[in-house]
Amino acid sequence: MVDKKLDPRVVKTRTNLRKALVYLMQNEKIDSISVQKITETAHITRGTFYLHYKDKKDFVKKAMDEIITEFFDSVMVDSDTLVNGKTVQLMSLNKAFDYIEKNSDIFTILLDRAQNNNFYRQLYSRLTSEMETFIKEMGEDLDDMDVPMKVQVAFTASAMLGLITQWLNNGLIYTAKYMTKTVSRILNRFEATGILLPSFFDDELESGISI
Repeated sequence: MVDKKLDPRVVKTRTNLRKALVYLMQNEKIDSISVQKITETAHITRGTFYLHYKDKKDFVKKAMDEIITEFFDSVMVDSDTLVNGKTVQLMSLNKAFDYIEKNSDIFTILLDRAQNNNFYRQLYSRLTSEMETFIKEMGEDLDDMDVPMKVQVAFTASAMLGLITQWLNNGLIYTAKYMTKTVSRILNRFEATGILLPSFFDDELESGISI
C-alpha cells in the first residue's frame, strides 16, 4: 500500500511511473528500458524521476515492492480462531485469486521469468516471509510432519506461484472462485490431523483454522 501520508502528487507520480514500466515491459526486456523511455511514457521529467529514485535499478525494485505490498495488504486476513490468545494472519485464497484476476495484465507481465525474474524473487521472498511469520505465531500448534519446515515453506510457496503463473499464461480459463475451491482441495490433501502449513491459506468457504 502506498503511504497515506505522502503528498497526493507524489503518489500520482509514482503510480504513473509504475504503469509506464509495466506498459513498456509488454514489448521490451526490462534491461533495455531506459529512464528516458519510462519518464516519456509517464509524461514526467527526468528531474522529477531522480527526485524519487537514485537510478533505474532503485526505481524497479521499489516499484515492484509497492505492487507486492498492495497485493498482500489486499489478501491477508485475520484468522477466525484465536491462537495463544491472538489472531494470526492468513492469506485469503479467494481474495488472492480475485486480486490477480482483476490485475492480470500486470501479473502476467511481471511473472514472466524469461523477461524479468526480479518480481518473482521478490514475491517469493514476501510469501515465504509471511508463511514463516505464521509458523512462529502458531508455535507448537503446527505439526512439522517430520519434514523440515523450511522445506515445507519452499515447496508450498513454489507450488502456489507456479500454479498462479500457469493460470495467467493459460489466459485465466478458470474463474478465481474455481481456482480457490480447487487449490483448497489440493491443500486439504496435505492435511492429516491438527494444524499444518496449508492452514496458512484461508479458502473462506470454512473458518480457515480449526483447532
